[in-house]
Amino acid sequence: MDKIRVLIADDHELFRRGLAEILAEEDDIEVVGHAKNGREAIEQAQTIATDVVFMDLNMPEQGGIEATAYLNQKMRAVKVLILTVSEEPADLFRALGVGALGYVLKTASPSEIIDALRQVHQGWVVISPAMAPRFLDELPTVGEGAAHDVEPTEPHLTKREEEILKLVTRGLSNADIATELVLSENTVKTHVKNILGKLHMKNRSEAAAYAARVGVLKQDG
Repeated sequence: MDKIRVLIADDHELFRRGLAEILAEEDDIEVVGHAKNGREAIEQAQTIATDVVFMDLNMPEQGGIEATAYLNQKMRAVKVLILTVSEEPADLFRALGVGALGYVLKTASPSEIIDALRQVHQGWVVISPAMAPRFLDELPTVGEGAAHDVEPTEPHLTKREEEILKLVTRGLSNADIATELVLSENTVKTHVKNILGKLHMKNRSEAAAYAARVGVLKQDG
């Protein structure tokens, strides 16, 4: 079985070591490197075969947002999972906007962090359950500064597509969305494909970030 090769980027050595010890207990995960800032994370990702980077946000020399943006532009095969103490929606939106596939709080349980890692490795967008309510609450009021590079287009999504896109932003897989909406998984896949086409996005992460930035989704109520 191929292992998920993980790089841990965090400026706190004790946290890096503790996380590495937790991950070492999993048969399908291998920690291949440690970095204390974004610059080191990039350098190691360039020299060590890496599948997923656990990326802290606030680090000296180069932070997680800048490093994530670089990896997303130059090394798209490397996926980034933000692991942070920040519960600020603005940080979540910025992370998704530069290409992170996951945003998990450091207060999450080891099982939640490991599950998020596996999902991100598979290409899913994962948002910490603790952040999901605030994420949806903030959708209509995202700062314009985070959306300066998004074209002000009207997506013309159907009501069903809006429902599915809202669940995508919560990090649900196609199978989970199918269960939630009582649809077949193939139907959900088709809707997701149509959503990406209408929004002119390459993947679920970009679609979720777009929805967050421009307030495409309507809140329940």
